[in-house]
Amino acid sequence: MPVNRKLIGWVFGITGVMSLFFWWRGGSRVKLVSSEVRGNNGLFEPLKISYTVEQKKVGGEWDASREAGKLIFQLRQKMSQAQGRYSVYVFRLDKKMGYGIDEDEEMPAASIMKVPIMLAVWRAVEDGRLAWDTKYILREGDKQSGSGPIEFMDAGTALTARRLVEEMMKKSDNTAPVVLIRLVGRKEIEKEIEVLGMKNTNFGENTTTAYDAGLMWRKIYEMKDEEMWTLLKDSIYEERIPAGVPREVEVLHKVGTDVNVWADAGIIQCSVLSAQCSTKPFILVILNEGVDMDEAKKLVPELTKLIWDFEAGRNAKPQ
Repeated sequence: MPVNRKLIGWVFGITGVMSLFFWWRGGSRVKLVSSEVRGNNGLFEPLKISYTVEQKKVGGEWDASREAGKLIFQLRQKMSQAQGRYSVYVFRLDKKMGYGIDEDEEMPAASIMKVPIMLAVWRAVEDGRLAWDTKYILREGDKQSGSGPIEFMDAGTALTARRLVEEMMKKSDNTAPVVLIRLVGRKEIEKEIEVLGMKNTNFGENTTTAYDAGLMWRKIYEMKDEEMWTLLKDSIYEERIPAGVPREVEVLHKVGTDVNVWADAGIIQCSVLSAQCSTKPFILVILNEGVDMDEAKKLVPELTKLIWDFEAGRNAKPQ
């Protein structure tokens, strides 16, 4: 049979045109996605928040990070001028959405890790495995130097589980967690961390991420346990997050201090006694490592104030 060369030519031509068209469309889509990740105004370097939020599939957080673009830029500027590494995470408890900077970076937890210990003790009491009046006789080998009064108590002193938790949370006592771990068991604390969904937290190495710490504080907020909340207010360390918000604002928090670490994390909300405050409650986590301590003592409240002003301004607008 004779070969229809014209028909074959048209088929090849049309196929080539269609291939070029689909290749062009695919390239445009890649550029669009890249533009969304970098930010529409092109002022910011690629934000890690965009990538990590997409991976976690957390509803609403991408929109929050875009809304907070100017704030994130300001926070990045301040942190870039400081010594060491910082990570920040904010979670709006009313909207169930958050934003942050390097919030998935592993950082030292320091004494912020005392919060999961407290939660594990709480669960043990609720389950009947431990009682608040359970007494522990202090041993010389239990004593840990640093924060808190228990290291100065005589061996043989009887301490209740409640007293141990109070000293650990109010004064960040370093001996109390050693004893409480012995009372509830290390596995129970690790189980608590797992239940909280803190997948990037290592109890043994005492490391966590700002995002994981945020999950922990969400649980505390949902529990609305007045006794627990009282333990988390008015500690002897109120010079970090609390120093960056107005006096009428209530902060439930736990600081973390170590060599070149000056961290803090908790819940910020209006006090029930304040008629002027209308800002919706939110979680704030500020972790760091390798910092200059004098510099960090100024920077942590400054970062907090920037975030507070932004969140207060958001709530001042009609919703």
